[in-house]
Amino acid sequence: MVKTSLNTSLSKRKCIKTIGSGKVRLSDSSMVRTSLNTSLSNRKCIKKKGSGKDRLSDSSMVRTSLSTSLSNSKCIQTKGSGKDRLSNSSMVRTSLNTSLSKRKCTKTKGSGEDRLRDYPMVRTSLNTSLHKRKFIKTKVSGKDWLSDLPEYLLCQILSKLPTKDSVRTSVLSPRWRNLWSHVSALDLGFHDFKDDLDKEEFIDSFMKSHKELDFKLKSFKLVYDVNEHFHDEFVWRLNKVVKRGVCELTVLNMVDVDEALVRMPLSLYSCATLVSLTLYCVVFDHPESKSVSLPCVKSMYLEGVKFDGDSVLETLISSCPVLEDLTVITHPDDYLEVVRVRSQSLKSFRLESQLLECDDPDVGFECDDDPDVEIDAPYLEYMSIRDYQLRSFIIHNIGPSAEVNIDVVFDFEYDDPVEITKIHNFLIAISTFHKVTISARTLEVIHSYSEVEPLPPFSNLSRLDASLVESSWKVLPAFLGCCMNLHSLVVELGHLPEIEEIKLSPVPQCVLSSINSLQLKTPSTPSKMKLATYFWKNCTALKKMHLSGR
Repeated sequence: MVKTSLNTSLSKRKCIKTIGSGKVRLSDSSMVRTSLNTSLSNRKCIKKKGSGKDRLSDSSMVRTSLSTSLSNSKCIQTKGSGKDRLSNSSMVRTSLNTSLSKRKCTKTKGSGEDRLRDYPMVRTSLNTSLHKRKFIKTKVSGKDWLSDLPEYLLCQILSKLPTKDSVRTSVLSPRWRNLWSHVSALDLGFHDFKDDLDKEEFIDSFMKSHKELDFKLKSFKLVYDVNEHFHDEFVWRLNKVVKRGVCELTVLNMVDVDEALVRMPLSLYSCATLVSLTLYCVVFDHPESKSVSLPCVKSMYLEGVKFDGDSVLETLISSCPVLEDLTVITHPDDYLEVVRVRSQSLKSFRLESQLLECDDPDVGFECDDDPDVEIDAPYLEYMSIRDYQLRSFIIHNIGPSAEVNIDVVFDFEYDDPVEITKIHNFLIAISTFHKVTISARTLEVIHSYSEVEPLPPFSNLSRLDASLVESSWKVLPAFLGCCMNLHSLVVELGHLPEIEEIKLSPVPQCVLSSINSLQLKTPSTPSKMKLATYFWKNCTALKKMHLSGR
């Protein structure tokens, strides 16, 4: 549509005659509005062959006002469909005596369509003329946005890097030259320095500058590997770290000589700012006084840590009133008698052992059992005990909906009443759980026990994840027979049992009538569907079944 107003003249306009349809069309075109004595003159079209469409597409819409003239513009004539289009165009706005003159369009070949594609909007004002207009490609600005950030944000970014990489940023610009020294974190590896002396001097210099600037040291990580360990110097430096208000402390000891095990300073027992503690292959001495308090510790990871006294670990845990996440990986040569966890705030507890690594024929000796386990954590939501050779397992209290991952072994003998009692107490402890993930070797112990003594009922168990990757189908049904209220079952199989094997060790009817969700993680073999069909036909309450590969 062409609208003109206020004494507007449209003269000498030539339209396009189409061949075939006999119709002249101006369709799908953008609106050209002219006002206030606007004239459109001498408009001519260019004849083009091809698809038969006359288009000015993806071009700019032209709005002219206040005595604007559009002159000597040329359009494109096409043959074929008989359509003259100005479509999908961007807008060009000109104002205040703007003239668009001698505008020429580009003739395209091949498709029969004449297009001005992807032109941005151009706004011109204040007597601006668009003559022989050229479009300029905008380039991305090369401004250094990172350096414009405030210093405290840059320091936070650098604190996420190892100190070695943080120091390297000093060559970027004068502003970055000393920025790394204001970072409230030290992360040092044993390959970062030529020798031990350089590392010690660097730590001392860094700590001195922080003290002069009255900065807090929020994070300190040290991978400790020295040719010769000096206990007094090491404790002296760690005491300085504690005094600087450290929040995250990590010490990973790589010295593999027992006599040189790093002993932690006693000041660590009363670090009021500590939030996260990670230690590897160090020694905790028995505290000299009863003033042990870690009021802010929420996360504690202790791997291969030796405790100088049976009550040290218990004291350490009970001194953390807000502890939420605890991981203990026991040392095979430690004399710890019991892992006693008493916490009113603990939500996640992981216990692993390095002891089973010692029970290797190539080593030439066998280790004793792992320490006893005693849990009293009423708000515990997740517990994992893996690679553990149990002597005693006592649960006083855990969260009612806690998820438990069990991978334990016993030195089981049929004629040993002591071992049978251990397994009985273990089964009584786990019978209170609602969601259990159990390993193949633990199922083998339960199956062996069931051939000597009856299993206790697991009436609380509603979800079971059973792994049979390194075992056989026959170890599972005996345990399932005690789970009369089981609703969800996940079974991971190393190899698929034959139907004859399942018939010899069938799934108990109480389980078949209660399961409503089943997931089978099995190898992709032709007999996979036979197992699925067995469950589908026999599980009367089954609502959902999921098959997946391993």
